[in-house]
Amino acid sequence: MPATIVTPPAPIVTLEEAKAHLRVDHADEDALIAALVATATAWLDGPDGWLGRALGEQVLEADVPADGDPADRAYPCPPVREILAETPSADGVTVTVRYRAGYPVIDGSSTVPAPIRHAILLMVGHLYGSRDAVTTTAAQPAVLPLGVEALLAPYRVWG
Repeated sequence: MPATIVTPPAPIVTLEEAKAHLRVDHADEDALIAALVATATAWLDGPDGWLGRALGEQVLEADVPADGDPADRAYPCPPVREILAETPSADGVTVTVRYRAGYPVIDGSSTVPAPIRHAILLMVGHLYGSRDAVTTTAAQPAVLPLGVEALLAPYRVWG
């Protein structure tokens, strides 16, 4: 039961946080850095993300079986915060559920766990400093490591 995005996720890492992490104090590369933050976040967040969970607060929709207790339903992309609407299918076999998922923003700050936020910053740093997919060291090409999987593994939803 894949989920679809109705409302895109709220940002997790701000441009200012990314620039501080990169030690960039000018605005010349703001568009590039913002794009790198979006790329790293998209790789992790939502229905198509590596983590299999909603990070930034977003609205999702999924079709779930109509039978059984609604309290026992499992929804894709946890954490589920609120059920917004339920629409039964014409045949009564499934219910389309619209729900709010992700970690909320409280007092202007993201509540996404620190290891996930740091992993995004590490990915941004990697992408910023290594603008190619491979590097050549001593004439041996090698894929550059992301170095974030250990931070993310406890949060990954395994299906």
